[in-house]
Amino acid sequence: MHTNNLFFFGLWFLGSALSWVLPGWAEGPGQEQPPLDSSAGIFLAGHLVREEMEGSPVLEQEYSTYALSALEKAFAGFAIKNRKTIDVSTGLTFEKIAALCRAEGVRWGIIVMTALKDDLFSWHFAIYDGEHHFFRSYDSFSVHVRTGVFSTPVIDRSAEKLVKNWHDSLSSRGFDGKLAVTQGQRFMGKQDGVRVLFGSLDHFLEGGTLMDGVLTSTFYPFTEGLPLYGMLVKDRYWPRSFVLPEGITDTIVPLPALQRKVRHSIGVGYEFRGDLFACLDVEYRLHILPDRLFLKAEWGIWNDTTQLSRGVKAQHQEYRFGAGVYVQPGRDGVFRLYGGTGASLVTASGAVLTLADPLWVGAEYHFPHWAVKAEFRLAEILGYRRDTYEPDTTGFSSYGLLGILLKW
Repeated sequence: MHTNNLFFFGLWFLGSALSWVLPGWAEGPGQEQPPLDSSAGIFLAGHLVREEMEGSPVLEQEYSTYALSALEKAFAGFAIKNRKTIDVSTGLTFEKIAALCRAEGVRWGIIVMTALKDDLFSWHFAIYDGEHHFFRSYDSFSVHVRTGVFSTPVIDRSAEKLVKNWHDSLSSRGFDGKLAVTQGQRFMGKQDGVRVLFGSLDHFLEGGTLMDGVLTSTFYPFTEGLPLYGMLVKDRYWPRSFVLPEGITDTIVPLPALQRKVRHSIGVGYEFRGDLFACLDVEYRLHILPDRLFLKAEWGIWNDTTQLSRGVKAQHQEYRFGAGVYVQPGRDGVFRLYGGTGASLVTASGAVLTLADPLWVGAEYHFPHWAVKAEFRLAEILGYRRDTYEPDTTGFSSYGLLGILLKW
């Protein structure tokens, strides 16, 4: 064989050998993936919350089973074969869904996630495309359930809508090209135990609970770039709404502090009287309607000279009783205005003066467990001396008060 021919033959042989050997080295042992079967799919079933309804411990299982059967029925007319159901008890993530599809060698990951909280049953349906790595269809909803009463047509319609959108996306009929997010939202805050709900208080998907100041919410394939509304809730705190203007993103979202629902409060204040003498003031409030209507009992003490003490500087004590109301629209407002009315007794040098307290007004700035307050009390009227029953309002005047409230 000619020398040049031998040289070119050697190059050809070496190139062929390398093209056969190198791909195996690049993949490594055990990394070769089976081809995806475009006609096969798996059902991935996940239960986000496992809480039994009182008196009916099997309801969650019944509802979740129905949701899965509704989805299987909706796929009955399509070529999804060799399918099986895989229970995922630790929650579903985008990465886990993709890995399960690769492991099973199927193109379609058909997902049903359910949750039962009190009497609210929620579900989330989605179809993951393992070949193109995005969600082709998704739908979610919640319904209130009662023992023995359940609106199954709502789940049926949700499953049918999911399958129709999936089929339309394959044939480019009605597919808007919008993709779904592939991760949960990261939150941070100072109040552990706050639950993040996506939706409203009546219809929501559970996002998770803030612990140690951080939370990565449960994964749902929400539409990318669309506003997402939700609620923050915690026992004995007022709920608060929030909005993610761009939906789920990679940024960390700070959560605002929730205001406590107040039933009792104790306040300590420093009063400024007309003659600049200081007065210590202590009050207790019982909130008949939390953060709206309250009864108040108050005690104050000061040294001063009044006609009640017959012109001698003496210690005065005042006992006030009244009712007040907050006038701001929302009960969980940070800045609040209030007003009230009542009556009081003032004692000094053995004499007692009965006073009407026609109007007192104030403003407060609230934190979750305490507040600062400023109050202004109008001049007392209709005062009577116990010994002479004569009007005696001189020597008393309006005054202001600065203080703090501790709430629980």
